[in-house]
Amino acid sequence: MLYWVNFLHIYQPPNQDLQTLRDVASQSYRLILRLLEKYPKFCVTLNISGSLLEQMEADEFRDVIDGFKKNVGEGRIELVGSAMYHPILTLLPADEIERQIRLHEKICKKVFGDLYNPKGFFIPEMAYGEEVGKVIKNFGFSWIILDEAHGGGNPDPEVKYEIEGLGLGVIFRNRKFSKSFPPEYILEHMSEIKSPYLVTAHDGEVYGHWHKEDHGYYEKAFTHPELDLITASDYLGRLTRTETISPKRTNWEATADDIQSGISFALWNHPKNEIHRKLWRLAKFALRTLKENSDDENYFYARNHLDRGLSSCSWWWASEAKPDVFSPITWNPALIERGANELIKSVRSLKKLSKSQKIQAEKIRSDLLFSLWRKHWDKYS
Repeated sequence: MLYWVNFLHIYQPPNQDLQTLRDVASQSYRLILRLLEKYPKFCVTLNISGSLLEQMEADEFRDVIDGFKKNVGEGRIELVGSAMYHPILTLLPADEIERQIRLHEKICKKVFGDLYNPKGFFIPEMAYGEEVGKVIKNFGFSWIILDEAHGGGNPDPEVKYEIEGLGLGVIFRNRKFSKSFPPEYILEHMSEIKSPYLVTAHDGEVYGHWHKEDHGYYEKAFTHPELDLITASDYLGRLTRTETISPKRTNWEATADDIQSGISFALWNHPKNEIHRKLWRLAKFALRTLKENSDDENYFYARNHLDRGLSSCSWWWASEAKPDVFSPITWNPALIERGANELIKSVRSLKKLSKSQKIQAEKIRSDLLFSLWRKHWDKYS
């Protein structure tokens, strides 16, 4: 028997347009719920980003929320903690890491009530750094999920790993199986799997939105007599051997070249990426300015824009890469500008801020947008 831990991460940016959200909800989230209803042994360990929950509180998505709640209550879905607006946590100050985790907890408790009692934690983009691990441990989480790259090779799926000096558990996903379409790839390569356990983790939108499955692989996988699905916590409870590990500072999309060159977070902070640098300059200006003006009467509104502006998406769309087979080319100047607008609005919202400081922020944004659109029209026109 092969025991499969099927970890799904579902997320939409905080400024997603409504029609796209409707499309993804119909194509993917409702599909996952139908699969849970149809196949008794299908279960998932699931991260629903707070950003997505916030947008799905509208009445038209009530069936999705209710469906997730029902399956959490029945033990078919195990929820995990995360960060509200999907920022790259390790690139933020510790107080911002804590804030994003608290915001995520707040909305999850609002939506799921007492059903939200997570043991595990999903770090956005699995962008791990030791400082993030410490904050997560201090919040009381018992385990995180990382990529094989964090383990420096091929972690043994039959070993319960703990981070040295921290005591935080680690589950490692199998990268090759995760970056495929797992229901199909597992069935076609079961003979290659030597362990009784397999962990996959990927965006849940692969189900139905990024990948249209019309060859019966859901049926074949979720009724296969030699394949069973278990939650992450169930999996950890079955392991008896333990080892300590010091995870590498990297992420789930890191390439061999990234790792070799020591570029930990290439899709969000590449040293040769001009747009990345200028986005971070604007973000750091906003972070510093709001910290210095926490008594401003408009601070709540400014803070909301900043929280949303720290979403990783703006940087991701500036990376000009193709992280995996289901991903588009990550270049979209309109979406980069959308994120930058949230950051500048956080500064504009402050009522007491001096004119000179606001003009300074506007100059940073103008420089960013000029470089962004000049690059776009030079390369893509």
